[in-house]
Amino acid sequence: MDTNTAAAVGIVGLVMSFFFIVAIWYVLCLVSRWKVFDKAGIAGWKSLIPIYSDFCTFKIAWKSSYFWIAFALGIVSAFVSGNISGYTEAGEAVPMLLSLLSSVCGLAIMAINLIMNISLAARFGHGILFGLGLTFFGPIFYMILGLGSSEYCGNPEEGLPARKILYV
Repeated sequence: MDTNTAAAVGIVGLVMSFFFIVAIWYVLCLVSRWKVFDKAGIAGWKSLIPIYSDFCTFKIAWKSSYFWIAFALGIVSAFVSGNISGYTEAGEAVPMLLSLLSSVCGLAIMAINLIMNISLAARFGHGILFGLGLTFFGPIFYMILGLGSSEYCGNPEEGLPARKILYV
Protein backbone atom coordinates (compact mmCIF):
# COMPACT_ATOMS: atom_id res chain seq x y z
CA MET A 1 0.00 0.00 0.00
CA ASP A 2 1.50 3.33 -1.01
CA THR A 3 1.48 6.39 1.24
CA ASN A 4 -1.39 8.14 -0.57
CA THR A 5 -3.67 5.14 -0.15
CA ALA A 6 -2.70 4.75 3.50
CA ALA A 7 -3.41 8.44 4.12
CA ALA A 8 -6.79 8.19 2.40
CA VAL A 9 -7.72 5.12 4.43
CA GLY A 10 -6.65 6.94 7.61
CA ILE A 11 -8.77 9.98 6.78
CA VAL A 12 -11.79 7.83 5.94
CA GLY A 13 -11.34 5.98 9.23
CA LEU A 14 -11.10 9.27 11.12
CA VAL A 15 -14.24 10.64 9.48
CA MET A 16 -16.16 7.41 10.12
CA SER A 17 -15.05 7.44 13.77
CA PHE A 18 -16.24 11.03 14.11
CA PHE A 19 -19.66 10.21 12.64
CA PHE A 20 -19.94 7.14 14.87
CA ILE A 21 -19.27 9.26 17.98
CA VAL A 22 -21.78 11.89 16.79
CA ALA A 23 -24.40 9.16 16.23
CA ILE A 24 -23.85 7.78 19.74
CA TRP A 25 -24.11 11.31 21.19
CA TYR A 26 -27.34 11.93 19.27
CA VAL A 27 -28.89 8.67 20.49
CA LEU A 28 -27.89 9.50 24.08
CA CYS A 29 -29.57 12.91 23.73
CA LEU A 30 -32.76 11.30 22.41
CA VAL A 31 -32.82 8.69 25.18
CA SER A 32 -32.22 11.26 27.92
CA ARG A 33 -34.97 13.54 26.64
CA TRP A 34 -37.31 10.51 26.37
CA LYS A 35 -36.52 9.65 30.01
CA VAL A 36 -37.22 13.24 31.16
CA PHE A 37 -40.65 12.98 29.56
CA ASP A 38 -41.22 9.56 31.18
CA LYS A 39 -40.27 10.91 34.60
CA ALA A 40 -42.83 13.71 34.15
CA GLY A 41 -45.59 11.26 33.22
CA ILE A 42 -45.71 12.18 29.53
CA ALA A 43 -45.19 9.48 26.90
CA GLY A 44 -41.53 9.43 25.90
CA TRP A 45 -42.25 9.16 22.18
CA LYS A 46 -43.63 12.71 22.31
CA SER A 47 -40.06 13.93 22.81
CA LEU A 48 -39.28 12.85 19.23
CA ILE A 49 -41.77 15.18 17.51
CA PRO A 50 -40.01 18.52 16.88
CA ILE A 51 -42.46 21.31 17.79
CA TYR A 52 -44.75 19.18 19.94
CA SER A 53 -41.82 18.15 22.15
CA ASP A 54 -41.16 21.80 22.93
CA PHE A 55 -44.83 22.28 23.79
CA CYS A 56 -44.64 19.28 26.14
CA THR A 57 -41.41 20.60 27.69
CA PHE A 58 -43.15 23.89 28.48
CA LYS A 59 -46.02 21.88 29.97
CA ILE A 60 -43.61 19.86 32.14
CA ALA A 61 -41.68 22.92 33.29
CA TRP A 62 -43.83 25.99 33.28
CA LYS A 63 -47.06 26.73 31.40
CA SER A 64 -47.94 25.55 27.93
CA SER A 65 -49.43 28.97 27.16
CA TYR A 66 -45.93 30.48 27.25
CA PHE A 67 -44.95 28.08 24.48
CA TRP A 68 -47.46 29.76 22.18
CA ILE A 69 -46.00 33.18 23.00
CA ALA A 70 -42.49 31.95 22.15
CA PHE A 71 -43.81 30.23 19.02
CA ALA A 72 -45.55 33.42 17.82
CA LEU A 73 -42.43 35.47 18.53
CA GLY A 74 -40.41 32.97 16.49
CA ILE A 75 -42.78 33.30 13.54
CA VAL A 76 -42.64 37.11 13.74
CA SER A 77 -38.85 36.99 13.97
CA ALA A 78 -38.61 34.68 10.94
CA PHE A 79 -40.93 36.91 8.92
CA VAL A 80 -38.99 40.04 9.86
CA SER A 81 -35.64 38.38 9.14
CA GLY A 82 -36.93 37.38 5.70
CA ASN A 83 -37.83 40.99 4.99
CA ILE A 84 -34.43 42.17 6.23
CA SER A 85 -32.66 39.79 3.85
CA GLY A 86 -34.85 41.13 1.02
CA TYR A 87 -33.58 44.64 1.70
CA THR A 88 -29.95 43.61 1.93
CA GLU A 89 -30.09 41.57 -1.30
CA ALA A 90 -31.45 44.60 -3.13
CA GLY A 91 -28.62 46.73 -1.73
CA GLU A 92 -30.96 48.96 0.27
CA ALA A 93 -30.58 50.06 3.86
CA VAL A 94 -32.56 47.96 6.34
CA PRO A 95 -35.24 50.00 8.10
CA MET A 96 -34.36 50.51 11.75
CA LEU A 97 -37.78 49.35 12.91
CA LEU A 98 -37.31 45.93 11.30
CA SER A 99 -33.89 45.49 12.89
CA LEU A 100 -35.24 46.55 16.27
CA LEU A 101 -38.26 44.24 16.01
CA SER A 102 -36.07 41.28 15.03
CA SER A 103 -33.73 41.94 17.95
CA VAL A 104 -36.57 42.36 20.47
CA CYS A 105 -38.22 39.10 19.31
CA GLY A 106 -34.93 37.23 19.58
CA LEU A 107 -34.23 38.58 23.07
CA ALA A 108 -37.77 37.78 24.21
CA ILE A 109 -37.47 34.18 22.96
CA MET A 110 -34.13 33.82 24.74
CA ALA A 111 -35.61 35.18 27.99
CA ILE A 112 -38.64 32.87 27.78
CA ASN A 113 -36.42 29.84 27.14
CA LEU A 114 -34.09 30.82 29.99
CA ILE A 115 -37.00 31.10 32.43
CA MET A 116 -38.47 27.83 31.13
CA ASN A 117 -35.15 26.01 31.69
CA ILE A 118 -34.82 27.43 35.21
CA SER A 119 -38.38 26.32 35.89
CA LEU A 120 -37.63 22.86 34.46
CA ALA A 121 -34.66 22.57 36.79
CA ALA A 122 -36.88 23.57 39.73
CA ARG A 123 -39.50 20.95 38.75
CA PHE A 124 -36.78 18.33 39.14
CA GLY A 125 -35.53 19.75 42.44
CA HIS A 126 -32.52 21.67 41.12
CA GLY A 127 -31.58 25.33 41.37
CA ILE A 128 -30.98 28.30 39.10
CA LEU A 129 -27.45 27.23 38.15
CA PHE A 130 -28.78 23.92 36.89
CA GLY A 131 -31.33 25.87 34.81
CA LEU A 132 -28.49 27.91 33.33
CA GLY A 133 -26.73 24.62 32.58
CA LEU A 134 -29.87 23.42 30.77
CA THR A 135 -29.84 26.63 28.75
CA PHE A 136 -26.19 26.66 27.72
CA PHE A 137 -25.23 22.97 27.87
CA GLY A 138 -28.63 21.38 27.22
CA PRO A 139 -27.65 17.87 26.11
CA ILE A 140 -25.38 17.25 29.09
CA PHE A 141 -27.88 18.55 31.64
CA TYR A 142 -30.77 16.67 29.99
CA MET A 143 -28.68 13.52 30.44
CA ILE A 144 -28.28 14.36 34.12
CA LEU A 145 -32.06 14.87 34.46
CA GLY A 146 -33.16 11.91 32.36
CA LEU A 147 -30.53 9.31 33.12
CA GLY A 148 -29.68 10.41 36.67
CA SER A 149 -31.58 10.09 39.93
CA SER A 150 -33.55 13.35 39.57
CA GLU A 151 -37.24 12.98 40.38
CA TYR A 152 -40.06 15.05 38.92
CA CYS A 153 -41.75 17.21 41.58
CA GLY A 154 -44.85 17.91 39.50
CA ASN A 155 -46.47 20.93 37.88
CA PRO A 156 -49.88 21.52 39.47
CA GLU A 157 -50.62 24.43 37.11
CA GLU A 158 -50.66 22.00 34.20
CA GLY A 159 -52.18 19.08 36.10
CA LEU A 160 -48.99 17.02 36.23
CA PRO A 161 -48.51 15.31 39.63
CA ALA A 162 -45.17 14.54 41.24
CA ARG A 163 -43.90 11.11 40.24
CA LYS A 164 -41.53 8.82 42.00
CA ILE A 165 -39.91 6.36 39.63
CA LEU A 166 -39.11 3.01 41.18
CA TYR A 167 -36.21 1.22 39.57
CA VAL A 168 -36.10 -2.50 40.07
